[in-house]
Amino acid sequence: MWRRRARTEDHLRFSLPMMSANKSRWTCRPQLQSYQVQNRDHEIVCSLQEDLSRIPSAAYSTMKHLSSRQTEISDWQAQISESISRVDLEIFALEMLRDTAEGSLQEKQQYSQLLSNCVPLANIISVAEMKHGRILNELKKEEKLTNEIRDMLQKQICVLLEKISSLKGIRTQLLADFRDKGEAITLTTNCILYDQNTPCSRLHIDQYNPNHVKHDRWLSHCKDLKLIAENLIKDCSTFRGNLRYSLANQKNNLDHLRCSTEDTLRKKINELVKIQDTMTWERQGICDEISDLTKDIQRVTVQIRKCDQKLHQATHRLEILNQRPRLELCLDQPHFSLTLEKQDLSKMTVGLYPLLKRSQQDLEFTRRRLMILDDKLAINAKVLEQEQKLQSLHQSFYLGFDTTVVLSTKPRLCRPRLALTLPHSRAL
Repeated sequence: MWRRRARTEDHLRFSLPMMSANKSRWTCRPQLQSYQVQNRDHEIVCSLQEDLSRIPSAAYSTMKHLSSRQTEISDWQAQISESISRVDLEIFALEMLRDTAEGSLQEKQQYSQLLSNCVPLANIISVAEMKHGRILNELKKEEKLTNEIRDMLQKQICVLLEKISSLKGIRTQLLADFRDKGEAITLTTNCILYDQNTPCSRLHIDQYNPNHVKHDRWLSHCKDLKLIAENLIKDCSTFRGNLRYSLANQKNNLDHLRCSTEDTLRKKINELVKIQDTMTWERQGICDEISDLTKDIQRVTVQIRKCDQKLHQATHRLEILNQRPRLELCLDQPHFSLTLEKQDLSKMTVGLYPLLKRSQQDLEFTRRRLMILDDKLAINAKVLEQEQKLQSLHQSFYLGFDTTVVLSTKPRLCRPRLALTLPHSRAL
């Protein structure tokens, strides 16, 4: 009966999967248990003096099945452990990327606020210059791109958190399966090393309510769980690569726009400084011209005053000569001399007045030029001050913002090492 039953079981025996050739996945416990099972089989054979006919073939085959089953579970436990390690590494990488993305989002929010303060200032400068400036266009482009990056980061962080949650969910399943396999290995070992004094051996059969599953279903569950973890890891790794590329690409674009804006500001400020210097020299020239005209007017005025005085003297002296009595009042040489002097002084005075008027007109025109130039100087100085203020405001963000502080707010440099040594230690 035993032999017939043994042949039947050998015929119905299912084939187990081949053990992995990677011995690094084996733990010390399955090797020790397999070694103990072989020793126990050897002791049974030796104690019966190699009379195999006295050993029930079914019992001997059961020990082999238990040993093979234990090895199979150990191999799958090692694979699940490796999957947990990979999931831990991917979770760590995603959390680091999340910290980087959150730091970048914080930076973009602050930079967007700064640009929202720069754009009105640039608009004021454009109004002061009465033209649509290039700096305003550059700042608007920079503000638009910053807002687009900010919105993209907010969406990608949400997706990133979902993927971290999915990885943690599959890790929970893997860890539960890892523990189940550890408990199964322990029970299989107890079954191989059966002892009547163990607590489980004293339990009655009525206390069990087993819910068996087929081996194919168990194997399919192990494969599906591992495949789901691998596919999720692959998807998360691809997402990480795409997000890092997007962050780097958009950062380069934003840096390019920022550098372009800074170059435009620097060129504009240099141009305004040159204009200010030119107008300052021109103002100095106008002031010198006004000084010369003022001196000319004063000199002409003095000459006119002197001519008037001499003309008054000549007229008075001529009137005195004209008071001479009777025949003494003659057209003698003094009379002719005073008369000619009076005529010459009159002509000189008449000729000096147009010169004085022309000098006064030139002085008035030059003063108007000076007023216009002063207005331009004031406007240019105001625009220059606004441009310098805008430049300082635009540069203040990158001068005062330290990205390393944001990106290293959560130091976790030891976690990958722990994940590699004990992938399931965090949940334990």
